[in-house]
Amino acid sequence: MTLLKKLQWSFGLLLFFFVLPVIAGQLPFNKQASTPITEPEDKQVVYAATNLAEQSALEQTKEETKEETQDQTKVETQDQTQNPSKDPFKVLLLFTHSQESYQPVVKAASGKAAVYDEKTNIFNLKDTISKHFSMNGIQTDVLDVDVMKELKLKGKSFGDSYNFVRPYLEKRLQEQSYDLVIDLHRDSAKKNATTISYNNESYARIAIVIGAEHKNYRWNTAYAESLSAAMNEIVPKISRGVISKSGDNVDGRYNQDLTKEMILIEIGGIDNTGEELNRTIAVIGKAISKSFITGKQQ
Repeated sequence: MTLLKKLQWSFGLLLFFFVLPVIAGQLPFNKQASTPITEPEDKQVVYAATNLAEQSALEQTKEETKEETQDQTKVETQDQTQNPSKDPFKVLLLFTHSQESYQPVVKAASGKAAVYDEKTNIFNLKDTISKHFSMNGIQTDVLDVDVMKELKLKGKSFGDSYNFVRPYLEKRLQEQSYDLVIDLHRDSAKKNATTISYNNESYARIAIVIGAEHKNYRWNTAYAESLSAAMNEIVPKISRGVISKSGDNVDGRYNQDLTKEMILIEIGGIDNTGEELNRTIAVIGKAISKSFITGKQQ
């Protein structure tokens, strides 16, 4: 072999090994191997990306809800701290003239007509009053002293009633606080002045008496006027109004100087029946609730 042929042969081999990879890259069975692999669309990845956003939003919502709940709890706790549940509205009842009676009630019980009676009297109304008051959210305590019975036992007169009951009342007010103190009496007036009809029902009228000769006079009067107005809104003219007492031959205090929240109520008169008294007691309970409980919450 000549030198020229050897050179041609060597050049041919070099050309073959140079061109072969190029040719091989164009062949169909090798195209996948030589073409850069494009990652196929992975739907799971897409879904994962969408869920991630939703999950993030969900977690944010949970956090916001948690924060709102915590804030609401803080507000409720703070409100409860600043405005704790109040005790029930508390009323103290006393009966300075404990044996004042109603003739129809005494007659029904014993067959006799009397305006004072040791057994059947205004003092016996305490349970009925407590029941009606309780129905209106009022807690009722009773100064459980039969004043007129005690006066007789100690040889004292009717005129000593207010002075006699005073230390009992004073002691109770030192021991407990009340939103309203009511001294209940029976008026001596006759039926035409102490009875009223409304919606075909008859009621015992009331009058509220305030002693005008002491420092609490204006406070007591304000309570009396508020209750009187509330009663008349329920049953027109059931209250005869607020009567101020001062001067000679009257007490002028009625122990109302012991507390600003004390009033004296004359409920009915000597001719009123038990049914009339019961209806009026119900009205008093509703009026106390309307004037001193519900009205303050609105």
